[in-house]
Amino acid sequence: MKNLSLSALFCGILLGILPTGLAFGQTENPPRMVGESTVVTTTLTVSICGDAIVQEGELCDDGLLNGTYSSTTAGRYCGYGCHSWAPYCGDSILNPAFGEVCDEGAANGTTNGRCSADCRTFDNTPSTGGGYPGSGGYSPGSSSALPETRLVIQGVAYPGAIVTILKDGSIAGTATAGIDGSFAYSTNQITPGVTTVGYWAQDQSGLKSAITNTTLTIVANAITTISGAHLPPTITATKRTVKKGEDLNLSGSAAPAAMVSVYVDGKTEPVASVKSAGSGVWNLILSTNDIADGDHYLRAASLSTSTGNQIKSPLSQQFPFVVGNGKSKFLSADLNRDNKVNLADFSMLLFYWGSRGPTGDINEDSKVNLADFSIMLSQWTG
Repeated sequence: MKNLSLSALFCGILLGILPTGLAFGQTENPPRMVGESTVVTTTLTVSICGDAIVQEGELCDDGLLNGTYSSTTAGRYCGYGCHSWAPYCGDSILNPAFGEVCDEGAANGTTNGRCSADCRTFDNTPSTGGGYPGSGGYSPGSSSALPETRLVIQGVAYPGAIVTILKDGSIAGTATAGIDGSFAYSTNQITPGVTTVGYWAQDQSGLKSAITNTTLTIVANAITTISGAHLPPTITATKRTVKKGEDLNLSGSAAPAAMVSVYVDGKTEPVASVKSAGSGVWNLILSTNDIADGDHYLRAASLSTSTGNQIKSPLSQQFPFVVGNGKSKFLSADLNRDNKVNLADFSMLLFYWGSRGPTGDINEDSKVNLADFSIMLSQWTG
């Protein structure tokens, strides 16, 4: 991509085609702002259904025997998802595919029921069917085919948000968050081995979140589940230049009823906090009385409650702003603030393409489009 001319990049924009073969508006690894940490701390749990280890969130795990039918309650096996039992004689569910003709649960084989202990006959009448081992029918307790390799991602974004899932830098699919902000994504289009999974969300107002990435090993013939994928809030403001003492009106989206805290210039203590509405929308008026003149940036993080635990999200993208009467020392198209306008900034522009930004919205019209790209070209330093 570094060898491409600006005109070639411009054609790529018009055609909606990236030279790397990635989806339009998405880059392999969007560069971060100068001074932005490379490590994002969040609460993630990775469990593997099929490794024969019962982990947090799993009811059971019998490894490769998951999903196998059992003719007895005592010998039952775990289901494929590790959240329930596989079919068995004694589960009070008639399973004719496994040779059952009845199933009365705990009453099987007792004087209180008519079904035999193996669910093969009524009233202890000997079976004449072909369901017993060696008769050419189904053999109780035999292993089924190996389960598929699957990846599941569960987390919280914002109500109605579209969550985009990335696999090794390419878009793998999307999920829509529910009214409580939760989302779930599942796919069997995954290759076993080391994989980097990323996800970001776009809220209902068109603002994009920052990307969160995690690298893990996908186990063959098992369900690998990433849970606790809490996305950072979105953030924007009505203006990017304010006079000393003037209020800055901030807004964005987070998990419903979450405490959203705003941080200035990478400091660890928030300058203000507010609770998001049930819709996930949050609004905050930030005074600049205690903020020095010059260039600054804001980031936000949310604290929400899930299953009784308080969970802090990663930090949002940066929102740059200027306090005072002077102009920013950075060019408006210098998105990563490294005093250069080059391919790194272009990559960021592509990632936020078509959204409201705020990153990439160079002309501050709440749209990241060709107008912003034109400004970037005029400020290009290489």
